Amino acid sequence: MSAKVKQSNKSADKNTNDRNDVASKENDAEKANPQWKLISHEQINTLLDLTVEQVQFQFEEILGLKNYQTCLKEASLLDYFVSGFWWTREMNYTCQQISFIMALLQLLLDNISEKQMPFVDNLNEFAKMISGTRQSPSPEVDSLFDAEQAMSITDYLKCSLFQNYQLYEFLFSQPREELLLGKKRTIEVISSADFVAPLEEGMNTDDYLHYMTPVEQQEEGQRTSQEEDGEVPGETALEQEQENKATGLEGYNVQDVKDVLGDMTKEMLGTLQAEFTEKLRVQEESFSTRLEPLKHSACKQLQHTS
Repeated sequence: MSAKVKQSNKSADKNTNDRNDVASKENDAEKANPQWKLISHEQINTLLDLTVEQVQFQFEEILGLKNYQTCLKEASLLDYFVSGFWWTREMNYTCQQISFIMALLQLLLDNISEKQMPFVDNLNEFAKMISGTRQSPSPEVDSLFDAEQAMSITDYLKCSLFQNYQLYEFLFSQPREELLLGKKRTIEVISSADFVAPLEEGMNTDDYLHYMTPVEQQEEGQRTSQEEDGEVPGETALEQEQENKATGLEGYNVQDVKDVLGDMTKEMLGTLQAEFTEKLRVQEESFSTRLEPLKHSACKQLQHTS
């Protein structure tokens, strides 16, 4: 009975050791090839089937960037991660490889924003991460990237992050003032009653009456001006109506009078033109009659001379 118990305990210990070995290998693999914690491999598979606009929309939700259209920092972060993911998609990397590259992008950016790590130190950190992917955690498992892929990742980060390292340092270290997109202006309207009126010699009389005097004074001034000109307000229309009755034009408007005058003018011009034409014809005949004897005398003189 005791032998069976000992054998059972040995089997249990072996299974425990095996599980510990697997867990240790997984931890070593996780340390050597860290994965991005923000998205899972299933989400990465979903993102691989989307367009770049849809990927950008998903990363807005994943990264929590709500003001990227007005905030330069959020716009730069969104472009940084979307460009990196799209590049891995074009390189046809696996989900594990894509997750590692996204985690690498996150680490290098955190070194700038949180640790203010200099360029050389951050470059060394990147070199350690890439060299770790070339080392397999166990003989049964292949390395995460081959030499050509590691070189491609190096070239991409050289052009995207390290070449613009000072810009990213400035982005995370220098505060930015909020731009004023609008202005509010208040215009105070001046009342003429609160100020001394200018001298009459300083401006035109019409402008003074129109802009400076109250409405009642303007009306009074207009009536005074009409009276000085011999016009009495209210009587002009009455006089016009009486004149129309006297001339027999009552019931006609201005256009009717213009039409009648136009017809009369055409008729008078036509009569004058006919009279002028007739007088011109008579004068031509009279001139021809007087010219005939002269022509006859001239012919006789020419015959005598010849």
